[in-house]
Amino acid sequence: MSEICEEHHIRTEVFRTWENALFENGDLALRQMPPDGLNYSHNYDLAATWLSEAFRGQTLGVLGIETGEIRRVTAFKPTEISVSAGVVDVIFEEVTGKAWHLEEQRNLTNSDLYRFASQHFSVAREWQDRVTDIILASGRNCTKKRKIRTESGIYAPTVIDLTKRDAPKRFKDIREALARGDLSALPELVFLPLYGRERGERQAGFVKELVRFEIGLYKQERLPAQLIAATLIMANRQISESDFQELWEEVKMLKILEFAHKKGREEGIVEGERRGEKRGERRGRIEAARELLIEAIEESLGIVPADIRDRVMTISRPDMLKSLLRQAVRCTTLEEFERMLELATRKPAA
Repeated sequence: MSEICEEHHIRTEVFRTWENALFENGDLALRQMPPDGLNYSHNYDLAATWLSEAFRGQTLGVLGIETGEIRRVTAFKPTEISVSAGVVDVIFEEVTGKAWHLEEQRNLTNSDLYRFASQHFSVAREWQDRVTDIILASGRNCTKKRKIRTESGIYAPTVIDLTKRDAPKRFKDIREALARGDLSALPELVFLPLYGRERGERQAGFVKELVRFEIGLYKQERLPAQLIAATLIMANRQISESDFQELWEEVKMLKILEFAHKKGREEGIVEGERRGEKRGERRGRIEAARELLIEAIEESLGIVPADIRDRVMTISRPDMLKSLLRQAVRCTTLEEFERMLELATRKPAA
C-alpha cells in the first residue's frame, strides 16, 4: 500500500478513508438492486401541506423529540444548495416560533453531514437561532459520526437512526394501542415506511398493508385524510414507482379527499404541457399561487378583508406572490401584512 501511495502521491490516511468506505458501502454498488423509485419525485408544497394538516396541534414526540405544539409545516428548499429530488425537507414550526428543520436522508454519510451543516445556516437566515436540525437516517447504512467540529465551532444535529427500528413490530404496537382507544401514536404511522432496512417486495407489501390500514381508519373517521397522503410521501423512495402508483389509484377512489383533487390538477397540468398549453399552465400556476397566499393570510391572520383579497388577485408576478407568502407566515397582524403588500405592489416613481 505504501508503494501505491508514494507512486500516486496519495497520503496514507486518505487512502485508508477510501478503503474503509469501499468495505462499508461497496456491496451497494456491486449488488444488483431492484428499482426503488429514485427516479420519481413529489411536490414539496403539497407534501408540506399534508404534513401540516397531519401534525397541526401535535408534537414530534412520536420520533422521540420533545417539542411544543406544532403550528404549521412549511417546505424548505434553498435555491443556492443543490439537493436530490424525492426526499422530505420541511420545517415544523411551534406555536412559540421555534423551528425544527427535518430532513430524511438515505444511507447517511459523513459527506451528507457537511452538506447539512452548510444548509443549516440557510435555514437559520429565516428562523435565526430558533432552529434545530433533525436528520431522519433511513436506508441500509448510517454513519456513526454525529458532530462536525472545526476551529470555528461544532455542528451537532439530532440524528435519528431509523434503520434500527422495527417497522412491523411498531405497527403492531400502534394497532394494539388503537384497539384500546389510544390514538396518541397515530402520527407515527407517517414515518413507519422509513423504519428498518427492508426493501423490495417485502417492503412494498408492508407499505401497502400500512396505507390500506390507514384508509380503513379514514373511512371510520378516525384518521385525517392528509395523514394517508403524508405516509405515501414518506414511502416515495422506499418502494418502486409501480407500487406507488398502485397505492395512489386506491387512494383516488376516496373521491372526497381534497388532496386527490390537487393531485388530479397536477396530472392535468402535466397533460397540458404535453399538448403545448404553456400559457394556460402559467395562468393556472399564478391563480393557484394567489389562492395559496389568501389561504395563508386566513390561516395566520384571520379573515381577509375584501380590499386585500382584490389586490392579491391582481398580482401576476410569481416571485412577488412567493415573497408575500413568506410575509403572510411571518407577520403577526393584518396591518403589518398590509404594509408589506403596499411595499411589494407600489409602482415605481415616474
